[in-house]
Amino acid sequence: MKLNVAQELKQPGRVGRSHMEQDLGCQEYMGRALSFASPPVIDVEYIYDGEGFNLRGTITARLNSECALCGKPFTEPLSFDFDERFVREPGEDDECYGYSGEELDIGQMVLDNLFLNLPVYSKCSGDCKGLCPVCGCDLNTVQCSCVREEVKENPFAALEQLLYHDKEV
Repeated sequence: MKLNVAQELKQPGRVGRSHMEQDLGCQEYMGRALSFASPPVIDVEYIYDGEGFNLRGTITARLNSECALCGKPFTEPLSFDFDERFVREPGEDDECYGYSGEELDIGQMVLDNLFLNLPVYSKCSGDCKGLCPVCGCDLNTVQCSCVREEVKENPFAALEQLLYHDKEV
C-alpha cells in the first residue's frame, strides 16, 4: 500500500487525500488467525509540514469471526480512526514510521492499527446466551433440561475456620 506524495513534498502544507481498498489476505496476530470478509477500506488525508507527514483517516473492515460464547462463525464489522506520523529518518525512540523517496508505504501502519483495534473477544450478538456448561447445547436455539447448580458452595468456606472470632490472639 503506497501513497505517492511527490506533489506534497514540493508544496508543504498541501493536503492530499486517498481512498484505497486493499486485500490483506490472512494475517496472524498473537496466535489469532485474522481473515477478512472483504478488503479493508482505508480513507486517508495527509499533509507535509516540511519535516514529515501527518496522516489521519479511517479504516473500515469486515472480519470473519467466531463467537466466543457459542462458537458460531459470523461477520464482524470493525471501524476506527488513526492518526500517525511519517518522517525520513525516525530515531529509535520516535513513535513514527519512516519513509524514503516520494512514496509512503502505509502497509505496516495499517496492520499495526488493525491489530491494536481488534476486539479482545467477539460475540455474534449482544444477547448471545452461549453454550450450556453441562451438555454443550446452544442456549440460543434450545432450552436444555440440565440441572445446573446456580449457587455452589463457597470454595472459601474452609478458610472461615482459620479466623479466630471473638478470641484473643
